[in-house]
Amino acid sequence: MFKKMVVAGVGLIGASLALDMRRRRLVKEIVGYGRSERNLRIAKRRGIIDAYFLRETDLPSGVDFLMMGTPVQAIVPLTEAFLPRLESGCIVSDVGSVKAEIVKGMERILPSDIHFVGAHPIAGGEQWGAAAAYENLFLGRRCILTPTRRTQQPALRKMARLWRQVGAKVEIMNAQQHDRLLGVVSHLPHLAAYALVNALDQTRVDGVDVKSYCATGFKDLTRIASSRPELWRDICLLNRRAISSSLEKYIRNLERMKRWIDSDNGRALETAFARANEIREQMG
Repeated sequence: MFKKMVVAGVGLIGASLALDMRRRRLVKEIVGYGRSERNLRIAKRRGIIDAYFLRETDLPSGVDFLMMGTPVQAIVPLTEAFLPRLESGCIVSDVGSVKAEIVKGMERILPSDIHFVGAHPIAGGEQWGAAAAYENLFLGRRCILTPTRRTQQPALRKMARLWRQVGAKVEIMNAQQHDRLLGVVSHLPHLAAYALVNALDQTRVDGVDVKSYCATGFKDLTRIASSRPELWRDICLLNRRAISSSLEKYIRNLERMKRWIDSDNGRALETAFARANEIREQMG
């Protein structure tokens, strides 16, 4: 499908995609770019990339696919830095979990002969870097593409085909709708997990090390608080409106529960818990 691919940000998602594309012979050559030479060396040693570069001005010639896997705030400015060396016909895409601002920024900077297709594979984990990458990460997972009226249809079809080739279930969605949806089902849970761990850290119980008493329930609930801090900082700032709205609803629910506990209202608590049980069962 592609002759030369550059993966900017050789992390879990970008590196796993590169692994799958190489295994399925979807690309001839893969070049990595990133801030950490140590990570790029790991990627080269694992056979994820063939070569790497550390300066934007060293982007190689002949790149027909640029995959942006950096933290979301860096995607547009870094693409702009690459732009002088990008060649006509190149497809640019990303794997960011925020779409509206990225799509808007990309369409502002890219000329008509370089084609952008926004993408978000809903897959991943708490580990990061090339060492965490593995094959078949996207198998059976959704990948949401967010085209606009300016998106070139051949580029959109090619990206849809690429994600299907690596096992993903492709969906097409408006970028704003994507951000509202992910603000609830992905971004809010991360914030809740970070807040819960920080609440634990701020709790003192007669000199006891509270952390040492955390069992499976607390650890399962807060697993995603191990995620990369700068990545989630950028997501929060780039999707602030949807996340703020989700947080407002969540805080209202917490405040209601606090009132019911303070007023000894067991019936209201049980009703709320039963409703949550019912909704949780529907998630499968």
